[in-house]
Amino acid sequence: MNHLQTLLLATIAVLCPSAAHSQGTIAAQPQNLFTNYDAYGVPYRIPAITTTNKGQLIAVADRRYCGFDIGFGKIDLVARMSKNNGRTWSADTVIQRGTGTNGADDCGYGDAALVADRQSKRVLCMSVTGSTPYIKGTRARPNRIARWYSPDGGRSWTAAEDVTEAFYALLPNTRTMFIGSGRIMQSRIVRKDRYYRLYCSVLTRTLMDEKDIACNYVLYSDDFGQTWNVLGGTTLDGKDSPCLDGDEPKTEELPNGDVVLSSRKWYGRFFNIFHFNDLSRNQEQGKWGTCVASHDVEGGIRVGANSCNGEIMLVDATEASSKRPVKLMLQSLPLGEGRRDVGFWYKEIIPNGIYSPLAFAHNWTLGLQVSTTTSAYSTMTLQRDGRIGFFYEEREKDNGYDMVYVPLTIAEITGGRYR
Repeated sequence: MNHLQTLLLATIAVLCPSAAHSQGTIAAQPQNLFTNYDAYGVPYRIPAITTTNKGQLIAVADRRYCGFDIGFGKIDLVARMSKNNGRTWSADTVIQRGTGTNGADDCGYGDAALVADRQSKRVLCMSVTGSTPYIKGTRARPNRIARWYSPDGGRSWTAAEDVTEAFYALLPNTRTMFIGSGRIMQSRIVRKDRYYRLYCSVLTRTLMDEKDIACNYVLYSDDFGQTWNVLGGTTLDGKDSPCLDGDEPKTEELPNGDVVLSSRKWYGRFFNIFHFNDLSRNQEQGKWGTCVASHDVEGGIRVGANSCNGEIMLVDATEASSKRPVKLMLQSLPLGEGRRDVGFWYKEIIPNGIYSPLAFAHNWTLGLQVSTTTSAYSTMTLQRDGRIGFFYEEREKDNGYDMVYVPLTIAEITGGRYR
């Protein structure tokens, strides 16, 4: 452990006594799936990963020929696959090439969000597309949204579909938006006809009382991404946003079916929860709580001076000391001052508990620190072997990162407290 890690962990331990389990060892060797400025001479960004119903892993990233975000030039979406729980990976393949044509809707594709259907071979990929930077998007020239399907577990993909207008029609006052990258969440509970429900979340800029406000909304689909609706939307003018001033968002489902919104912010996360009135009778009606900043509550997630996206995911585990089965919520983030030291926080979830956002934000424990250097976005998937497939950005240089994968056990993440 270097001096910076020691100082960081000592500081967090003072703020949060539960940080005793913050360190541990990693059995598997991390692998660079996409190496920054490799033979292609381009930077990489933005990890996404999923596990198919046959147990194969699909990892996706941006190959940023332009060197920056969507709106600045050519970006391809590239993928690699593993059939053996991440021990070996296929050569990279291209899901979609950007043309690099200035002003074209297909100029670049990036910030992928993925989900593999648990009951079929279908995989859904969504991404930002076009030649307009997010912050400069207007309804006349928006930050665009694209969709692909794989019918065969990631081996082949349909042509890109531009679904921009379908998404912007859901939020009439929005001038620009994109779906939070990484993981689209599939419900374990809500099923309509052929598919279990999907949840994703969007970051928007919305005109509200003549001010341009950052908002988050959660969207849901009951037909595996063909059509979408707003969860809990009423006025759809920004005032009903479950997280005003939020940044890049993620979603997860509590054991009782309620939906968690976790949104990027400085020093921690924003949390809000949508509580269904009676999920067994109606899968739409309910209400959002009051959004909470995690670092403002006792035992909440507090990180250094950084604002960065991470992943939130619920997993089954066992308490090592008592052999008691539990539900654990995992949240990954950079822990350090600035974008570095990516690691985990975790929290035991009452199986059928009803959580307010404030209660959810309380009493997290600092878990494994995965990276000891510059590191940023991260995401994760549950592998067939029970490990967490962790995919993250590390070793930043010239607007790109190595895209690093490592499989982790629950015991490694929690310092042996759970397995």
